[in-house]
Amino acid sequence: MNVQRHEIRKLNPLSDEFTLFIYLDDHLSEFAVELGSEPASNKSLQATAKQILKERYPGLKVTMIKVILGGMAVTSISLSANDSNAVQAADNPANVTQTDGNSATVYSVVAGDTVYGISKRFGTTPEALRSINHLVSDFLQIGQVLTIPASGVKNYTVVAEDTLYSISNRFGTTVAALRSTNNLTSDILSIGQTLTIPATSATPASPSAPTQYTVVMGDTLYSISNRFGTTVSALKSANNLTSDILSIGQSLTIPTAGATPTVPSPPSPVSAPSQYTVVLGDTLYSISNRFGTSVSALRSANNLTSDILSIGQTLTIPTAGATTTQPPGPTPTPLVKEERKTFLYTVKSGDSLSVIAKRYAVSVDSIQAANHLNSDFIQVGQALTIPDGLNAPSQTGTNTITYTTHTIASGENIWDLSLLYGIPQAELLKANNLTTSSMLSIDQKLKIPVHNIGVKEVVSVRHGEYMDWWTEAQYVFTIGKSAKVTDFETGRSFYIKRTIGANHADSETVTTIDSNIAKSIWGGFSWTPRAVLLEVNGRKLAASMSFMPHEREFIANNGITGHFDVYFGNSTRHVDGKADAKHQAQVEKAAGIR
Repeated sequence: MNVQRHEIRKLNPLSDEFTLFIYLDDHLSEFAVELGSEPASNKSLQATAKQILKERYPGLKVTMIKVILGGMAVTSISLSANDSNAVQAADNPANVTQTDGNSATVYSVVAGDTVYGISKRFGTTPEALRSINHLVSDFLQIGQVLTIPASGVKNYTVVAEDTLYSISNRFGTTVAALRSTNNLTSDILSIGQTLTIPATSATPASPSAPTQYTVVMGDTLYSISNRFGTTVSALKSANNLTSDILSIGQSLTIPTAGATPTVPSPPSPVSAPSQYTVVLGDTLYSISNRFGTSVSALRSANNLTSDILSIGQTLTIPTAGATTTQPPGPTPTPLVKEERKTFLYTVKSGDSLSVIAKRYAVSVDSIQAANHLNSDFIQVGQALTIPDGLNAPSQTGTNTITYTTHTIASGENIWDLSLLYGIPQAELLKANNLTTSSMLSIDQKLKIPVHNIGVKEVVSVRHGEYMDWWTEAQYVFTIGKSAKVTDFETGRSFYIKRTIGANHADSETVTTIDSNIAKSIWGGFSWTPRAVLLEVNGRKLAASMSFMPHEREFIANNGITGHFDVYFGNSTRHVDGKADAKHQAQVEKAAGIR
């Protein structure tokens, strides 16, 4: 082990406790960029720390050792007040010691360990293990020292995407009990916030007012109503909503159990039909079912020439019993002048130049001229310029980047923050003018890029959105995300989770059942790529997947050993950084452009 340097810091000016920082040389490999390299052997590391403490800082109260590699804290070792005894205890060949004070166990991670396996071994829970060690993911490294909570530990540290509802489910308690125990006045949580988990027997007083819930990305009225055991109509009534559209950060009142929302009397027939704004996941079929009409009536009322909808598009909903036939007499002159504009259109299955020209009220000749076409031949997925056309589709595929700010807390590092916010470590470093050798300090402000990936048009309801891996897909299917996979050919589905991967999404099945379904589709383990559709956050993405588990794994007891590959548009191989033509072909097949 090669120690570049070391330093001692007093992290809390009001305390007499110090932390020893040990900086190791960088030894990066393919996965080191993503995870941080493993430190040298645990025994060597502890011997080095012991020697440094003995020779350089014999009179200081050192209670923590942090090992830094590539600017990241890859291992933290908690020490008791007696640093000499603590370091000697860490050398225990059984890699388990008892700390002073709260009778918690200190454990050194070895090959094959997982958060789940360690928690099961010591009779605790993965959640308690993550909380006491401030873990924001399930990634462990050989030599990493963990504090095993004593039986009955009931503290939990909030991480990204946590809600009171998910935490209460995780620990077998209730949202009301969590609020009462922690004196919470709202359901808004902060990353890093510490919650006390009430005993399962505790029954807090029922709140007099209905629950408040803050909308997060991916929420819909339907998913929220399911989560809290209510109905969409009750949610709408309790919040005076006139549409199904929600905004991130919007506060909703959740009706109490048993509450019956006020049902308005059936309105008198009106001459003008209602309006509806299309949201993610809508189809003409689902909208017609929702409003008691038919697909053909919706098409007619809105002059639609295809079943493709755009998010944000406004539809006229025919009133019950309304016929779609035009009234006699001449068509009234529009009050608003129709706007012509030049735009891009992606060719879909069944399209021809004459069909497209008619749809947008232009001539075939003008499309050919604008696109330098010498014939009427066009291909699915081809982008055409439509010059000065009517009825231009909404441009929903725009990608934007916004920024948020993160304040560094004790123990945080760049890799964990990149996982937390779903962005590559290299991008987070670049956004803040940092390198892998840069040190982070408590209360330091980091600029966090937030990628807003626009919804892409799809060829048909059977196909998925085509996304470029580097600029789009990796920000939608982030590390730690779970997805439903549907095989394009057989229609069979199972669930996976992205656990690692920079050039493509290295993933693992969630359960043994999922592994068995995948095996039956591929006929066992196979490197053969297949076209698949991934459902993530309500979006359906075109992808390619092989099912040959290999190398690292992070999910235990799921019927496989290792991870497998999931490719999106322009994904590349880890081994040489080059594109894989077979995977790319399957991605395009799932998108309907091949």
